[in-house]
Amino acid sequence: MWHDSYAMHGECGEMDFDPAFKNASMMEQLGKILDSESAREVVDPAKFKAVNTVITDDGHEIMVHPKEAKMIRDGIFNLDSPRRLEIIKQIQTTEGLTKVLDTIRI
Repeated sequence: MWHDSYAMHGECGEMDFDPAFKNASMMEQLGKILDSESAREVVDPAKFKAVNTVITDDGHEIMVHPKEAKMIRDGIFNLDSPRRLEIIKQIQTTEGLTKVLDTIRI
């Protein structure tokens, strides 16, 4: 079952995803890329290891730049709830994520 509490609670909500995902939800993985980028400023450069890839449910590792991760997440959060859930499911696959990345990389 899908539960999108952002739609109910605004920015205070949490997004719980379908447990049928094989890997972490793409929204969570994109968030880790953004968290990694913000940590760059405070972590010792010798110890810093950037997170810059995600793994789709069909097993492909795809490189995503932090600016792309932000664009995707922001775009999804700006959609109404039914459309948001549809897109989240789509980007969980290599085909869906690649289409989104191809669109924003133009």
